[in-house]
Amino acid sequence: MQQQNQLPQQVQKECQTLSNGLDNEIASCFNGDKLNLVSPVILKQNLAYIFTLIGLTRLPDPDEYSIIEDFIRTSYPMFTIQEFRIAFKLATLGKLDCNVEHYEKFSGKFISQVMNAYKSKANDVRKQIKPINQLPVPKLTEDEIVDFTRNDWNNSYKTDFNKIFNTSRVFDILLKQNKLNIDPNEYTKIMNIVNEDNIARINKMLPVEAKEFKEQIKNANYFDRQCKALVIVKYFENETNKI
Repeated sequence: MQQQNQLPQQVQKECQTLSNGLDNEIASCFNGDKLNLVSPVILKQNLAYIFTLIGLTRLPDPDEYSIIEDFIRTSYPMFTIQEFRIAFKLATLGKLDCNVEHYEKFSGKFISQVMNAYKSKANDVRKQIKPINQLPVPKLTEDEIVDFTRNDWNNSYKTDFNKIFNTSRVFDILLKQNKLNIDPNEYTKIMNIVNEDNIARINKMLPVEAKEFKEQIKNANYFDRQCKALVIVKYFENETNKI
């Protein structure tokens, strides 16, 4: 981690009222890429660091990793990737009030234990920081948001529609722009494909993992996001075919 005299100027100002190095280190992580927007590559790199840090020897398979990624992005969207990383570092050092036994499974429950403990600590640090005037964060246009997701998908292996980035936002934009022509019959086909894909995933999982995934896909919001992701993929593929 960077020392205080190496931090960006804005963070240095924020840290001036903090009393110890640990608080400064946490404060330095407040400015960064949010988990709901961080690129899949950066997230994967940081998860690899965390897996090594906590001594996870049974690494998640691709299906498990997809579920983990979705859980992180949707459960902690406004935390930065830097905060996510330091949370597990602090937990491993015994500086957070949480159980660090993972039982060789990087599960949603384990992630929540660490992040909830970190959230409590981070809130204490934030209370010590004097508010300063911040420049407004530049906002992407709707077309730029769609372009980012399109490029991310086109540069991936294109094997798992569940990994479409920023699914709900991109779907809403394309729908508003009248670029998604989905009739009831077509959407029924989409739902059937998603159901078949979920069954195939379950058949590859261990019994405990399969049980957890079955509960997850019963969530209407999760299933809806899966369907939207597949619609977006088909839209991108149709664009490519027209070129």
